[in-house]
Amino acid sequence: QWYQRRVRGMMAEKKTAAVILPTTAWLLKLKAPPVRKMLDSGVVVALGTDFNPNAHCLSMLRIMNMACVEYRMTMEEAMAGATLNSAASMGLSDKTGSVEVGKWADLVLLKVPSWEHCIYQMDASDTITHVIKKGKVIYRA
Repeated sequence: QWYQRRVRGMMAEKKTAAVILPTTAWLLKLKAPPVRKMLDSGVVVALGTDFNPNAHCLSMLRIMNMACVEYRMTMEEAMAGATLNSAASMGLSDKTGSVEVGKWADLVLLKVPSWEHCIYQMDASDTITHVIKKGKVIYRA
């Protein structure tokens, strides 16, 4: 316990991101990581799909839902984990991960009543209207 608290404290102090892979942990029946404790300790939490032969999930929306349900993240924390914190975990938060002037403008636009609806629905692939990569529309429904 003391060791885990100390590690969380060091991660928070050094701004080291914890990359959480909900589908992998769930499919392999691994003990859930202490995500809520990490967040409460100030650790940056990023989310990923870990798409591979044992975890066939490409949906970040499903990952965000699992993070909320399984790890007690708020929807805001899950959104940050899937966007800005994931970019930060790769050292790219100055270029991508949020909508700001001067950033790359990597966006997926969805036709949904609110952003929270994406997490509730878990799979909004049928609601994608546009995909924008570095400011250029690469897909239009």
